[in-house]
Amino acid sequence: MKTTEEVLAYLEQNESPVSGQEIADSLHISRTAVWKAIQSLQAKGYLIDSKPRVGYLLQDPPALSATFIQRNLKQPLKLEIHQSLSSTNARAKELGTRAEHDIPQVIISEQQTKGYGRYGRAFASPKNTGIYLSILMQNQFKHFDAGLLTTATATALCRVIEKTLQIKPEIKWVNDVLVNGKKVSGILTEGVTDMETGQLKQVVVGVGINYLTDTTLFDPELAQRAGSLRQAVLAAKITRNKFIAAFLNDFFALFPSFLSSDFMDDYRKYCTTLGQQVTITQGSQQITGLASAITDNGQLVLADGRTFSSGEITKIRRKP
Repeated sequence: MKTTEEVLAYLEQNESPVSGQEIADSLHISRTAVWKAIQSLQAKGYLIDSKPRVGYLLQDPPALSATFIQRNLKQPLKLEIHQSLSSTNARAKELGTRAEHDIPQVIISEQQTKGYGRYGRAFASPKNTGIYLSILMQNQFKHFDAGLLTTATATALCRVIEKTLQIKPEIKWVNDVLVNGKKVSGILTEGVTDMETGQLKQVVVGVGINYLTDTTLFDPELAQRAGSLRQAVLAAKITRNKFIAAFLNDFFALFPSFLSSDFMDDYRKYCTTLGQQVTITQGSQQITGLASAITDNGQLVLADGRTFSSGEITKIRRKP
């Protein structure tokens, strides 16, 4: 197993073919050991091109790979990849309490055992098929708007889905990203506060995506609400690594100026809540009305003028 992992790591670091002899010499193993490792990796689903007198070239693997993500990034980021975590947001907040970081950190996991979303609700995170990541950043804003950042994140995700997978996602206010009427992503923004000053020190943006997830494996109640990008992903043949890099590029292109609300026209384009009769739940209170507008701060305005900056739309009665 150790030899296989070493061969995989070596292949990941090379963007051009490498010979079996080169791998063997570099890792101080036999050519036979290299060949067996290649066979083992291919059996696990890794795509490795093999040409006589040319060598081996690893294609973007099905597993998460910091190397392949980094190749497609437009800005420096520190990546931390795990096989399993209780929650990527929990890990990000743990890192945030330790020290400040010069560049943003992105924590990604193949699986979450205790993933959570808004209101502490569980977020199903099956292994090896979804995208579960959290972004940890220093807070550089005097007046920070967590709700607007969540809205901006949903917009960045929709842009990437439409651009890379060639399908049109939708947003249900505030930040539920839908495909075919079912939720494919959860977004949660949290903060790390300086205990001495009470100031917001760092920001954590968590994103969970049902990417290649087979929702038929969910329990019946969840399967009725949860969607997946699986069909579009298989058609477009976009790996998780490429999609993650594309999302991070769009997110960090949008982030520096998100407080200006420049992205809100795109948000409104994706938001299907507008023009619908909705029921908004805030705690134990339910409010019903016609969703008529969304402000530049992401607030939902009903036709009677009532305005909401938070809440959950629990029912939509679409107009005929």
